[in-house]
Amino acid sequence: MYNTSKQKQLILVRHAHALEGVDFFGSDHDVPLSPKGREYVTIVTKYLKLIGITPNAVVSSSALRTRETATIMAQEYGITDIKYADDLYVGKNPKTRHATHIYLGAIQQTAPDVDTLIVVWHNDEITEFARYISDDGMPSMKKWSLVILSLPATMSWTNIIPGHLSILYYLTPQFLKLEDLK
Repeated sequence: MYNTSKQKQLILVRHAHALEGVDFFGSDHDVPLSPKGREYVTIVTKYLKLIGITPNAVVSSSALRTRETATIMAQEYGITDIKYADDLYVGKNPKTRHATHIYLGAIQQTAPDVDTLIVVWHNDEITEFARYISDDGMPSMKKWSLVILSLPATMSWTNIIPGHLSILYYLTPQFLKLEDLK
């Protein structure tokens, strides 16, 4: 089993590959996952299960591509209640861009009995937030990459201290060789 210490774990997920350009003509908020993105979410979630990752809660931006990513992951784990947070979708709004306190606030609302939380949202915000809360350097998160962080044993969701979470894994599509997992 992966999390034998029962330290709380936070999994930050950048949404999977979405439709772009000529494939979609709606608002940014309504961009769906591409067929490749849907397939990759399923493959990576099965990989996470294989290595013993067992989340019991999911929070997602309200944008369609993050909702779809979160839904596929939650279904694989049998999680039926996903929290969708409008605050995690910043779009082009300069007032909410780079507002780490907003993202931290969404996580701090997590119930104390949750051991592993998945949060799905967007770059640049997800990279900035990972850098803000972790104790180590963090590269820019590629589409459908994720970082697994652990909270110190004395820390709960409500008292996360920026700069004190440890990066356990940073997984990218290239690292996982998604084409080889099919």
